[in-house]
Amino acid sequence: MKKALTALTLFCLITVLPLASFSGSQDNRSTKILNELSKTYKAYKSIKADFTVNITNKQSNATVKQSGVLYQKGKKFRINMSGQEIFCDGKTIWTYLEDANEVQISKFDAKAMDINPSELFTIYEKGFQHKYAGQVTNGVTTLDVVELTPNDKNKGYFKVKLGIDNKANKIKEMSVFSKNGIITTYVIQKFNPNLPINDGYFKFNSKDKPGVIEIDLR
Repeated sequence: MKKALTALTLFCLITVLPLASFSGSQDNRSTKILNELSKTYKAYKSIKADFTVNITNKQSNATVKQSGVLYQKGKKFRINMSGQEIFCDGKTIWTYLEDANEVQISKFDAKAMDINPSELFTIYEKGFQHKYAGQVTNGVTTLDVVELTPNDKNKGYFKVKLGIDNKANKIKEMSVFSKNGIITTYVIQKFNPNLPINDGYFKFNSKDKPGVIEIDLR
């Protein structure tokens, strides 16, 4: 069995729940921004997001850049990235490795992840303290920056920075600062909400991959 260094692994190292009530030691500006952001994403029935991800190791100064596509509908998600496909219907997760023509099948356990890919755009809604950290310019776009600090200090990361397009009211960038010195930055290149996506799209079908090797880890 080939070890799956997958898109899902990358998401776990780093992202629709009901509208949350932000409380604790928060500032008013970040609270307003995040509440408006929640209203935007709560209105979407499905999401397709084309993204790039930059993974930087501060200790070795090494950087890896990849690109991919995320499809999300409720608790279901699918990720296509770097010759790998991740399918999840909310109960089972399939990791397909194209070069090995192999799929690994596991029970889906959201609690085992630092960040659930189906909640990538709503990560801020629970379990964080947050504060406004100013503005940055990305090309011609102005982004409001909100820093998130997880309440659970056992998480593998200590900070998340959101770059929010203040005109479109959408997340444009997300950087996750891991305790091991790795910074993972996601940049949304293209965003399409409310596409008609059948539930079957989030399940792996072996008929689509002739000769596929199935490794059942359930």
